[in-house]
Amino acid sequence: MSSEGNIFARLLRRKSDAATDGDGAVRADAAPEIDSAPRVECHVQLPEEVVRQLCRRPFCRRHPLLCGLLALVILGFAAKGLCSMSSGDTSALAEEPALALIKIDGPISDVSDNLDWITQVRLDENIVGAIVRVDSPGGDVAASEELYTALRSLAKTKPVVVSMGSEAASGGLMVSMAAERIYANATTVTGSIGVRMDFPQLKRLLDTIGVGQETLTTGPYKAAGDPSRTLTEEERRYFNALIQSMFEEFVSIVAEGRHMDREAVRALANGKIYTGREAVANGLADEIGGFSEAHQWLCEKTGVDIRDELVTMPEEGPEVDKFVSSFLQQILSGLAGSVRHEQAPAFRMER
Repeated sequence: MSSEGNIFARLLRRKSDAATDGDGAVRADAAPEIDSAPRVECHVQLPEEVVRQLCRRPFCRRHPLLCGLLALVILGFAAKGLCSMSSGDTSALAEEPALALIKIDGPISDVSDNLDWITQVRLDENIVGAIVRVDSPGGDVAASEELYTALRSLAKTKPVVVSMGSEAASGGLMVSMAAERIYANATTVTGSIGVRMDFPQLKRLLDTIGVGQETLTTGPYKAAGDPSRTLTEEERRYFNALIQSMFEEFVSIVAEGRHMDREAVRALANGKIYTGREAVANGLADEIGGFSEAHQWLCEKTGVDIRDELVTMPEEGPEVDKFVSSFLQQILSGLAGSVRHEQAPAFRMER
C-alpha cells in the first residue's frame, strides 16, 4: 500500500492515538467507548490518481498570476457595469425647453461619444437649441466629416450656434460649418482649409543600422506608404489624387455652410490659418465674440432664459470608466495574439 493510499488509515490512527496517553492508557478526558461496540480497524485504500488529485494545491495557489489577472478582468467588467448604471436614463434630457452644450475639444479622432450626444440632443423635444463649443486643431478627415454631418442634421431641426475657442482650425473649422451662426474671438486661430498626409521615412536609418524588410502584398498599392522605403512616382500620384478628392469635399462643405461661391472658398483654401478677426472679414465666421455672445444669441433665437442651466453630456463615471475600458482593452489585446495587419496611411486635417 502506498503512502498516499494510506492517508485515511493514518488519519484514523492519529485520532485513536489522540485519545490515549503515551503508555496506551485511555486518557481521562477522552470520551468513553461503548462496550457493546466492537473496535473495528478501517483500512481504506484509494487509487493513487484520486489521492493525487485530492492532495493537489488549489488552482489559484498553483497559478496566482493568472488568477489575479482573471480577478482584475471580472472586477473591471463589474466596475464598468456600475459606471454604466450610474449614468442613469438619458431619454429625457430636460423637463422644459432648454439649450444643450456640445463640446468639441482637442484633436478629432474617436468621436463616438460626441455622435451619441448629438443624437440625444436632436431627438429630445425639450432641447430647443444647441451651443457647439469648438476648441480643436483638427484631426482625422472621416471623423471630422462625421461630426459635421451629425451637427448638420441637428441644425435642420433646431438652431445651432458655434463658439470658437482658442482654435478651430482645419477639421475644427469643418465641424463649425454646420452652424447657423459662428462666433470667433479676435485671436482665435482658424482656417487651415486643406488635407495633409504624412509618410515617415526610415529607410536611411534602417540602412545605417543594417536592418532590412521584405514585404509581400496581394496588390501593387497594398504596401504604398511603407516607411521602410521611399514612395514611387506612381504612389505619389495615387496619394495626391486621394487627398485632392478629400480637399474638394472640404471646399464643398465650407461653400455650403457659409453660402459662399466655391471659387471664393478655394482662394482661402491654401492651408493658411486666419485669426478670428480675419475669419469674420473673409466670411468664415459671422461675428467677433466669445461663448457669452453665442449663448445670448441662441437665447434670443429660442426664447430660453439665459439664466437657465445648459444641458451637458453626462459624465461616464469620470475617469474610472475610461481607465477600466483602457485596461480591459490592453488585456484583451494581449490575449488576442500577435497577428498584425498592414495599417492604412493616416489622413488628417490639422493646422
